Amino acid sequence: MAKNRALIVVLVTTLLAGCAQPAEPGRAPLPTQPRATAPPSEPTDSFQQNDLIVGTVNRGGSGPCYGLITDDGRQFALYENRGRELVKGTRIQVRAEPSLLRIDCGTGELFQVTALDVLN
Repeated sequence: MAKNRALIVVLVTTLLAGCAQPAEPGRAPLPTQPRATAPPSEPTDSFQQNDLIVGTVNRGGSGPCYGLITDDGRQFALYENRGRELVKGTRIQVRAEPSLLRIDCGTGELFQVTALDVLN
């Protein structure tokens, strides 16, 4: 019986040893977990701070909030500190940056106006 146990131990040890893949000399084994990557060095959003937006006012008024839709259908909710009268249908171009304010200016991506020019 002792001979059988010894034989079984030798067989199991041999089988298990054959399953392991030794690392090549001078080469580190491959990691089993994916490594964390550093955040991108450049913003990945397609809209960058201070980009120029051109479009048509679709929510006008005396401010400080307006709606703007670009020619490609992108909707913006604009906030301007100074406030001015903008009539629906007016073409404007604005320089804007993502707003840090917690304010509801309606439908669209909320941006704060840094410069605004009326085109028509």
